[in-house]
Amino acid sequence: MLNFKPASPLLLLLILAACGTSEGGFPSLERRSYEADAPIAAPGDSAISPFVVSAEFAAKIDALQARHTAAHGAYLRGMPAVQLTAAQAARTSPGSEAWVNAHLMLSRLDKMRSDSVAALRDFDALIAEAAARDAGLAAHLTEAQRPVAEDVAEQNAEIARLSKVIGE
Repeated sequence: MLNFKPASPLLLLLILAACGTSEGGFPSLERRSYEADAPIAAPGDSAISPFVVSAEFAAKIDALQARHTAAHGAYLRGMPAVQLTAAQAARTSPGSEAWVNAHLMLSRLDKMRSDSVAALRDFDALIAEAAARDAGLAAHLTEAQRPVAEDVAEQNAEIARLSKVIGE
């Protein structure tokens, strides 16, 4: 059997009083606007003025984008030969000459794009540095980094696909 002490009803009363609102009533049990099944409308485009970047950061951004462009161009030029070699090695056993050659070509392709990966890493460092000082600058740098990040992600996916084609 339960043994209630005199403090227990007082505690229960305090807990129930905490459920009230500042107006004295209880909160509504209706769904809130964000709990509705209706899709959430996208916010309207706000008129954001273009962000002005210092000459120092503009030079860094341009250098990183140029570095990526050169590496990505080399990667794209090397891709057809690697794809052909990988397709030929797909039907061979691991350790065969075609298999080893395909892995060498894939490794060289990965090396060709290393400056793209390095540019992405350097963008990350710039963004981290800028975020501590200026959120607007960090947002601008993130936007400038986006094409580099997308290209590196595509490169990663293609290298992973070719590696599966060759077999490990």
